[in-house]
Amino acid sequence: MESISLMRQMKNLLLKSDDLDPKGELNISVRKTFLECCSYALSDSDSECPLDKNKFIEIDSVVDFIYEEINTGHWCEVPIYMRQYYTASQFIKCIIILKHATHCSQQLLTKCLECIDMGLLLGCPLDNKELLTNSAKILNIEINKIEPDNSCKESVSSFPVKRKVEDLPSFDKIVAKEVDIVECPSLELFNKTYLCTQVPVKIKDCMRHWPAMKKWQNVDYLLNIAGERTVPVEIGAHYADEEWSQKLMKLKDFILKYYVSESGDIGYLAQHNLFDQIAELKEDIRIPEYCCLSLDYENNTEAEPDINAWFGPAGTVSPLHQDPKNNILSQVFGRKQVLLYSPDDSPHLYPHEGKLLSNTAQVDPLKPDLSRFPEFHKAKMYKCLLEPGEMLFIPVKWWHHVVAIDKSFSVSFWWM
Repeated sequence: MESISLMRQMKNLLLKSDDLDPKGELNISVRKTFLECCSYALSDSDSECPLDKNKFIEIDSVVDFIYEEINTGHWCEVPIYMRQYYTASQFIKCIIILKHATHCSQQLLTKCLECIDMGLLLGCPLDNKELLTNSAKILNIEINKIEPDNSCKESVSSFPVKRKVEDLPSFDKIVAKEVDIVECPSLELFNKTYLCTQVPVKIKDCMRHWPAMKKWQNVDYLLNIAGERTVPVEIGAHYADEEWSQKLMKLKDFILKYYVSESGDIGYLAQHNLFDQIAELKEDIRIPEYCCLSLDYENNTEAEPDINAWFGPAGTVSPLHQDPKNNILSQVFGRKQVLLYSPDDSPHLYPHEGKLLSNTAQVDPLKPDLSRFPEFHKAKMYKCLLEPGEMLFIPVKWWHHVVAIDKSFSVSFWWM
């Protein structure tokens, strides 16, 4: 497709003239430049608005200014409209890139897709909520029409999917009570026996109808759908470790560097709302029907659960922590070992002090330092070996420690 045709296709996604104007408080000169770039990008013809290379510099200055604004102070205090400006400016930047292009090379399309992904990752949906996700779909289709580099795909396909974590204690030798196991319970049974009583349970035989169960085991499928997409990756042992960091990278680079590499370096695509970012992958999963149940129907206004992806090599760890919502952790492929503790045992688990890590325990349940944490022995441990096609219900505030035994992909559903 010619760049002009692609640009028009993306502009046609706009529903109304002010789709790209959040109308929030913004530096006067920056807003003026932003609106000028919008007008330039959306003009119908070159005669109406001749090509102007300075617009690259201008839209970059807008993007950089807003980026600094949204990354100053606490993320939760960033105004929604400022993040919406970031979303809109990245879309406009993408349109300007296409407006000046002579043809759609893979490099150019990838650059456009990076703009859209940055808007999705750091921005906030506009009134036209699907603008960026639909833009990304269009760009990814065009990228896949260009001859791919098969050397990358062959290296992934030929690599074994499973690799055992050598220093992980055998599940059978861990002294703990195994959680209940139930096969595809009715809503009534699940509600009465597990949700209302807040008891964890492993649920079997409820994921066979997920397209992901077959599709995602072929990593080439993930590369084809999302290889060029920018995603946040956790680097290091786990998020409570001093050396832990986070970086944005293309999914294909994450797969090659951390998923198939034998280097031993740990990279984890963890707790990321991948499915709002990449709608094609959301079509491969199904929201468990148990998420329609609630402990508080009057105050539960959520239309859908919070859905997050957990994708990585063997050995990834989520340290002992608790979540503010009920969770159904669904295993697509690979195995995970989960250790759980009741909220009643919180005093024996030594949560970190301070707000930042107050939901995370200091003690490592696999290697507890009883000289530092003498009360830990009073806590009652539960365990679960989560295998492909199985779900684990983790009640709100239940502590859980998760280790990937194999290369794995999990999907979590948080709801109240």
